[in-house]
Amino acid sequence: MKIFICGMGLLGTSLALALRGRGIKTAGCEINPDYRTVLQGMGFTEIYNPESSSLSEMLNGVDGVVFATPVDSILPLTREIASNFPNPGFWLTDMASTKSALVESIATELPGYPFIGSHPMAGSDLSGPDHALDDLFENATIYVTPYSEYASVYPAYQTALTAVMAFWKQLGAHPTEISHKVHDTWAAYLSHGLHLVSCMVAHLLKDVPEVFELPVKPAAGSFRDITRVAGSNPVLWDGIIRSNREEVVHYLLSLETIAKDWREQMEKGTFNIERTFTEASEIRKKIVEKQV
Repeated sequence: MKIFICGMGLLGTSLALALRGRGIKTAGCEINPDYRTVLQGMGFTEIYNPESSSLSEMLNGVDGVVFATPVDSILPLTREIASNFPNPGFWLTDMASTKSALVESIATELPGYPFIGSHPMAGSDLSGPDHALDDLFENATIYVTPYSEYASVYPAYQTALTAVMAFWKQLGAHPTEISHKVHDTWAAYLSHGLHLVSCMVAHLLKDVPEVFELPVKPAAGSFRDITRVAGSNPVLWDGIIRSNREEVVHYLLSLETIAKDWREQMEKGTFNIERTFTEASEIRKKIVEKQV
């Protein structure tokens, strides 16, 4: 088996490390010359510059293609591949954080083309190949979001879906098939909206500027934990959140409602803090401690 990875940042390189550790061949492309230098130092020799290499050269002999690029570049890349390989002998998937617009656009323009959406619930606030981890995907949930209407119509599409599910399983991950629309709702509540909440917590400190004048570190672990993802790549997250804008807006409206409700209860002295923490702890356990 040979897998081609388009985009060799943190996720793409982590995937390459995981595959190499399992004896699976990889090739990749990366536009950033500094990243290519790092990758060569890590022992990845088949890394192409997409600006100077042909698709036929890069995709020679591959069994699967994984896009580890920003979501807004995946549709143009898929179009380019499809124009050169209209009936590919390989499947395509991605690792982008939003799915509806992408999956529906590819299904509309390229009906039956073997692109299967994927979103690993794994990552970091760090970026670049030098921060890659070979076990990033082990025990990770992978949301797989096919265009379900095609699975029963196009045999090649069903074959691709089966292959993508098997691909993630061999990395020790837990792929689960869900609707692309359901995915984007879940992503808003489990990831995208939370990144904005992390930013909100940081921005609130502008209202107490004196804290910046302290000669010591003013915060304990809770502030560091909740604001960790506020340090994520801002350009990357601009694209992610904009591509899921409608669901993130719904999340923010829900956040406004609960914040207003809790504030009013606090003002009246009726806010049950102990029950709030207890219920929150139970909800958290159901999500992060679920056995699979």
